[in-house]
Amino acid sequence: MGLLGFKEIKSRLERYCAFQERSPFEVNKKLASFTSDSKQLDKIMASLIKEGFLNQERFVESYMQGKINQKRWGKEKIKAGLIQHKTPPNIIAKSLEQINPERYKENLLFLAEKKHRGLATGLSVYEKKVKVLRFLSSKGYTSDDWYDLDFDTLFAS
Repeated sequence: MGLLGFKEIKSRLERYCAFQERSPFEVNKKLASFTSDSKQLDKIMASLIKEGFLNQERFVESYMQGKINQKRWGKEKIKAGLIQHKTPPNIIAKSLEQINPERYKENLLFLAEKKHRGLATGLSVYEKKVKVLRFLSSKGYTSDDWYDLDFDTLFAS
């Protein structure tokens, strides 16, 4: 059973989950550091889900909101992050559809303008465009997302 008993492990994981939303993958990984007893693992995970400490959909919603509102990530980077958390593809697809298109476009434009302002002077329009698009790509935006960007207006300033 290890050094810690069932109640102590469960209590620690409840605090871990209460601190911020966690994915079942994260919690399972943390739980595995406490015990290797598969029956105990399953029992604790079931208890955390039943008592509302652990909820996959709630985690995905929280994760997406943070990445969209704070980090301004694009859909591809959010999707990759959720895949790392072992989120089922159907939940990922459903949640990506829920992204507010206006907010998404605002983020894209904000990042493009910010990157453009930070570029060195003396670069050709082509070089600027390449650097901005590469940056947007690293943030998880695709060519479909930036297709409608008005680069003439963006680079006029």
